Order: sequence, then C-alpha cells, then structure tokens
Amino acid sequence: MSEFPETLYATSDGLSIAFQVWGGGPNKLVVVPGIVSHLEENLKRPDYLYFLESLAKHFHLVTFDKRGIGMSDRINGAPTIDERARDIEAVMDAAGFDTAALAAFSEGSALALVLAARNPARISKLIIGGGFAAGRLPSGDVTEAELQQSREGFLENWGKVGGQHSLAIFAPKGSDPDTPEEFARFCRMCATPSAIAAVHDMNQRIDVRDVLPSIQQPTLVLRREAESVSRERSKYVADHVPGAIYQELPGNEHPPYRGNSDDYINAIRDFILGEDAPATAPVASQRVLASVLFTDIVGSTEHQARLGDQAYREVLNQHDAIAKRLIERCNGRFVHGTGDGLLATFNAPTDAISCANAIRDGMTSIDQTVRAGVHTGEIEIRGDDISGISVNIASRIADRASANEILTSDLTRQLMIGSQVQFEGRGDFELKGVPGAWPLFAASLAR
Repeated sequence: MSEFPETLYATSDGLSIAFQVWGGGPNKLVVVPGIVSHLEENLKRPDYLYFLESLAKHFHLVTFDKRGIGMSDRINGAPTIDERARDIEAVMDAAGFDTAALAAFSEGSALALVLAARNPARISKLIIGGGFAAGRLPSGDVTEAELQQSREGFLENWGKVGGQHSLAIFAPKGSDPDTPEEFARFCRMCATPSAIAAVHDMNQRIDVRDVLPSIQQPTLVLRREAESVSRERSKYVADHVPGAIYQELPGNEHPPYRGNSDDYINAIRDFILGEDAPATAPVASQRVLASVLFTDIVGSTEHQARLGDQAYREVLNQHDAIAKRLIERCNGRFVHGTGDGLLATFNAPTDAISCANAIRDGMTSIDQTVRAGVHTGEIEIRGDDISGISVNIASRIADRASANEILTSDLTRQLMIGSQVQFEGRGDFELKGVPGAWPLFAASLAR
C-alpha cells in the first residue's frame, strides 16, 4: 500500500469515533484494539503497519479508536462495555458493513463478546486474541489495594520516559525499534493519565463470563504461549463459548502485531477464509442477548378496590400510554402488558435502567407507584413475544423490589461499570424456580 487510509469519524451517542478502512473486497473484518491505540501514531510503528497491511491483503478491514482513547472524543471517567459495543456498531454502520467477522484483542475482547451475543446477525465469526471475559479482580488475581496502587502509578507516571505503571511491561525492550522517549510520547497521545487510570481500573473489574454460552458464531481464541494474559483466563473463554477453538501461538508478546505477527495473521486468515475454516452457518437470530425489564404497580389490588373497575381501567390505560412512550424514547420494545405492569426488552442495559427510572418518575403523574426488575441474558424471540429463563429471572427480580426500587442482576451491573448509574448491593436472594443464589443490586441514576 502506497498511502495510508484517511481517518474518518462515526457518531456514537453524540461522540465522534475515529476509524480507518483498509483493503477491499467481500470479506469484511473489524479489528477491535486493546486498551491503548492511536490510529495515526500507530502507523509510525513498522510492526503495526505490517500487521494491518497483511490483513488488508485478504480483508476489507475497519479498525478504530475506542471512545476516550486516541483520536476519538475524550470523555469523563471510563466508558461502559455496553457503550463501547455500540461504538463498534456505529463504526460498522459508517463503513457500510452490514455484517463482518470481528477480531478483538486484549481488553477489547469483552466488548466483542457482548456484541456478538447481543447482535448475532451482524457478527459472522469471532476471533479473540490474548483476551479474557473477566478482569483480574473477579478472577481473584488482584486486590482492591493493588488496584489503587495501579491507579496511583498511572496518575504519577503515565507518559513519562521510564515511568513505572501497569502498562510499562509493553515499553520497548532491547530489540524493539521504539525508544523509551517514543513510547512515552505514544502513551501521551493515546490517553491522559486520569483517562488511562479509569479505563484500566474498569478493565480489572469487568466480568462478562455469563455472556459466553449465548455466543452462537464460530469462535477462535488465540493466545501466545508466554504472554501476560494467563492461559486460564483465555482458555476459559474457549471452554465456555459453544464450539470455540483454542489455539496457542509461540512467543511472549501480548499485542498481536509485535513479535512474529505472521502466526496471528495466518491464524485469522485461515479461520475465516481457509479451506478448513468453519462454515458461517446462518445465525439463529431468534436467540439474542437482551436486557429484560419488568415493572409492576405497587398495591394495584388496593387501588382497584378503592377506585372501582372502570375508573382503574382508565388508570391502567394511562399507565400503558406513558410506559409505551418512554420505552420507545429509550430505544426499547414493548412486549406486552401484565395487567398491572409491563414487559419490555432493550439491546442495552443502560437503556433499560434509564427507562425503568423514567417510568417510575412518570407514574407520579397518575398517582401510581411502581417497582422494577432488570436482567440481562439470552432470550428467544417468538414473533411479538419472548421466552426463556432470562424472562423468568427478570420477573422474579421485579418481585423482590420494593416500592420505587429498580433491582438488577449482577451481569446487568457488570455491563454498566463506568456509567452514571449507582448500584447498591441488596444481598443474595433465592429466586423462585431459578437455581442458585442471585446477588441483586438497587440501581439509581447519579444526581
């Protein structure tokens, strides 16, 4: 390639997300980077340039900077997995990719796993490189005190020549073309100290392991034999995604473009295009990851007895009209009423919580109090209705909520780490008909 591609911008939640399009042809691939990236600074690295140019010989390829990083818009704090998964879709839309294979590396793997489960019709195949579904905190590899030390290291040393922080393991070594000064400059271009501290902290806390059984696409999990992400964490992904293939490559470098990148390039090419590549079967898009919302009017029987059937029927009509309007505004789908409540679904847990909060506030105009339950899990779409254990779980969670309370499951909370929603643990509960004890959390919007 004689020229670098132009840096373009997609719009996601009102933010500008920088992306580039490489190569051409019918075989589409989206490359999701790790924790730090800068589309144009990366091109100064011969190993990175070789990696992308080699992939672009086989694929019509898109790569991007995640929100808050590189050339994309800066934000306060850390973005949620849910928000960054939407960024991938926004980039695909802007590039004209209806469907594509997804190759995600390092911490980019968690958002790729969520997107593949949530929108299976758009992701044809999935490659996870040096990735994980759970951060080091839920995996038991670090403590809160150690995370605080990491945060202080970023705030004090990020972008300094020879600065000691948790990503300094990727600093130049003896044979690397970069100098310490160039690495420090690259760090400064990718993110500010507070931004990288927030994103790194979030990455150590995420846990999307419950998403893995919902992934339907052919999946390849790659890991270099002696790299920094442990075999146990990467292999967990392969062991819990149905039919996934696990493959170890020689070497000790974590970024795929460092070391012998040909092994990575060939593995990706062969998995998607090779003679022995797994077939891309039509995805059963009736099964998707979704956030399920149940609401319930508190004391509805007493209200009905006090007002009478006809008057209370009008209250319910007003309830439904308000709720349907708010569900549509929050990008959700009204499934059906439940007599004194409703069932709705959302692609994003952020939208489900926002809608539950809006419905709760909106019902004060008709002198009604509601409670709500939100669970994120796999559902089956059956025409205009939905079914599956996740629907039952959301209903049971709503049953546990108090008046004016929005209760959520832990996976819903995990997908929203970094958001403006505050979660307060309510303890572990037995949910009728559902095995195990379920930790539940009360959600409230930060004021």
